[in-house]
Amino acid sequence: MHEPRRISRIIEHWTLPTADQVLDHVRRAQIQLVQVGNFGSDFYSLAEAADLPPSWAGMPLRGIRANLDLAAEVIPQIREAGASVVGQLSTTMIFGNHEENLGLFGATWSQLWADDLLGAAPTADLAALVQRHPDGSLKWRTIEGRPYRTYRGCMCNPQWLEVLQAMVRKGIEVGLDGFNATHHYESFCHCQYCCAYARGYLPTRFAADALQRLFGTADLTQVNDPFSAHADCPEDLRARLELVLAQAAALRRKESFDAVFTQYGRALKPGLLLAQWNHKYDFRPHDERSLLPGESWARGEDYIWYSQGPHKWGSSIAQGYLADMGLPARFMYAAGGGRPFVINKYDYRRWRVWAGEAAAHHGTALAFHAGPPRLEQEENGNVAPEDYYGPVIRYQRFMAAHEALLHPAVPWSQIGLVYPRRAELQAEMGCLDALKRLGQLLEDGHWLFDIILDEQLLARADDYEVLILPEIERLSSEEAEKLEAFVRRGGRVVFTGGSGRLDADGAPHAQPLLQAWRTAAPTGAVGALATVEAGQTLYLASGPWQPERVELQGTINAPMPIYPMLAEDGFGQRFLAELEQFVGGSWLVTDAPWYVRVRAWRPQTVAALVVHWINYLQDEEAAIEIPIPIGPVQVTCRIPDGVVVDRIEWQYPEMREPVALDYESGGGQVRFAIPRLIAYGMSVLHLRDA
Repeated sequence: MHEPRRISRIIEHWTLPTADQVLDHVRRAQIQLVQVGNFGSDFYSLAEAADLPPSWAGMPLRGIRANLDLAAEVIPQIREAGASVVGQLSTTMIFGNHEENLGLFGATWSQLWADDLLGAAPTADLAALVQRHPDGSLKWRTIEGRPYRTYRGCMCNPQWLEVLQAMVRKGIEVGLDGFNATHHYESFCHCQYCCAYARGYLPTRFAADALQRLFGTADLTQVNDPFSAHADCPEDLRARLELVLAQAAALRRKESFDAVFTQYGRALKPGLLLAQWNHKYDFRPHDERSLLPGESWARGEDYIWYSQGPHKWGSSIAQGYLADMGLPARFMYAAGGGRPFVINKYDYRRWRVWAGEAAAHHGTALAFHAGPPRLEQEENGNVAPEDYYGPVIRYQRFMAAHEALLHPAVPWSQIGLVYPRRAELQAEMGCLDALKRLGQLLEDGHWLFDIILDEQLLARADDYEVLILPEIERLSSEEAEKLEAFVRRGGRVVFTGGSGRLDADGAPHAQPLLQAWRTAAPTGAVGALATVEAGQTLYLASGPWQPERVELQGTINAPMPIYPMLAEDGFGQRFLAELEQFVGGSWLVTDAPWYVRVRAWRPQTVAALVVHWINYLQDEEAAIEIPIPIGPVQVTCRIPDGVVVDRIEWQYPEMREPVALDYESGGGQVRFAIPRLIAYGMSVLHLRDA
């Protein structure tokens, strides 16, 4: 089995940098991985275009050979400086115009297939590899701001996969250690290969009578368009077809990725580093692989990469908007099994916050897309290169110097917040609303919690004192029995109205599970308590789960889904108060404001408890990151069983040396004060056996 490596410090340049633009950063920040340039179909489409700036190809020079020569020159220097090098490779995007022989449809296509470039051509006709409409015409669109037309290579076409394999081979030849697959989000088209795939897949998910109702025949060889049900098909069956086809497309994306990278690429270069550039906007249950079952989700990938969509580059604290990544980070850690993950939020200003989130959540710091600020930006944007390099290198050096406190480590969390992965697999778009609502309240209240997937419940339940099931509709009888045993032994379970209504496959239970715990809440309360032997349950029959679309003020100036601020949120205040009473006390109590986030970990090679703090308070109108420090911050923290505190240190990247903190301990707790929190810091409780 391929074992992912530890990657905590990364830099990304969409356009291949020259050596002088990257080596100093690699050396000073002890970077482990540099992700650079473009080595896929978009690069080959545009690198020869004389009428376009070279940057459109994701490379700095004009000409395919010139850029590959530069890559072959720069990559070994980056590796010698200490970092592995991963190239971005578009698996689908083709720029050009097949009617005017522009882009990849022009002379460039024939030039590619030479022995010193991509080798023998799988076909002489690029048009044979492009996605098609039902009438057989080529599928393309015009994207505003992008050159030419945009076409897509077909993921079911074996000859297109051969083209991508040739590009992988060339990338390895110029020295790349791996690839991050970009634009890997296409669905089926109507070419012969996609239709054949659908005809083979649909009978595995639909019985013959259902196929008959869908298409008028169970013999799919007689169906010209297997992607469209006939006019008389019932609506529920039509919706089921759409879901099954979406799941099939997700599976085919994974198969095509494996064929090009996992199987072919690693056969050429064992240990090839692999990732996919995916998108999970606003933490919704919809992304390129959200419909993949757990055994296929990111299988074989060395690190997880998710972009988070627009407007994550700033805050509007007065309106309750932080653009923080606590919930997505917890999800990626759980879904990826602790693998490195990159949260790409295009935050080109809050560099310290971005790196601090990575350190606090066991992630990877740092990534960007446009590249560091350039000298010419000083005049028009009041931004200088030093505004990037100073904080980023300082924070990455801090992470390198304290690696033993960061990794290997396990979360130290009181609460397990259960993620409705089974509902996500069914593309139920509202399934995360309750989780996001309660998760933000836990963040605002500084509770120590993890996200675990519903399919991890049997294995992970006993890791926590408290489990919260936010509309986890799909539960098996075995999982309900696990929860009942968990409560009888003294555990605490919070669950909401829809939880346990369906079995793991989505069929209704004759009676909803956990029914004995569903009682009416007292007047004025949000939850109903039930006592079960040594434990208790808290039942929230319903809640205000939906966010509001709020027009953000200031520099962001866009509508975003936002939950009410805690100070103005009666439901949230009552929930946190009832949770405190229900649980019997939080592991961590602090007077830090709501816009400070906290996460705790137990290092595995150092006897310590590390509590990470992120302060999102900023001068929101500034062109560069200007944190507004807070402090002192009072903290009462539970001590793990069997140990006592030996000393407490306060450390943050901007300080000269760690500060020893005074503390008081007793009753299994320790009390101390953080003198000043700028953007990010960690309180390190050094422990010894009791």
